[in-house]
Amino acid sequence: MKKDKKKKNYFFIGLKILFVTFIFLYVANESGYYQSKLSKKTQLTNESIKKFEQDIKENKPIDVNDYVIRNDADYSNKTTDTGIFIAKNVEKIASGGLNNFFNLLKSLFT
Repeated sequence: MKKDKKKKNYFFIGLKILFVTFIFLYVANESGYYQSKLSKKTQLTNESIKKFEQDIKENKPIDVNDYVIRNDADYSNKTTDTGIFIAKNVEKIASGGLNNFFNLLKSLFT
């Protein structure tokens, strides 16, 4: 007798993935990964302040762009654009639906 394979329960697979993701993020937070990133940004800012003060002492021309560190990366692609579009529309529908629901409740009790 052959046993039938059990059907995969996608709900529990999704829960397992979410749990593993949570564990990774928790470990990253507890290990100080995010604190070290913030510390590095602070260090870069302190270096910019020192450079600014030195330039003032030397009467060099001051330009804000020389002291501001920008690490703007553009991660947009079709997938993220689609995700943002869907999220905005879900937000509109959800907030509009909730507002309409509460207005209905308000009209029933007033």
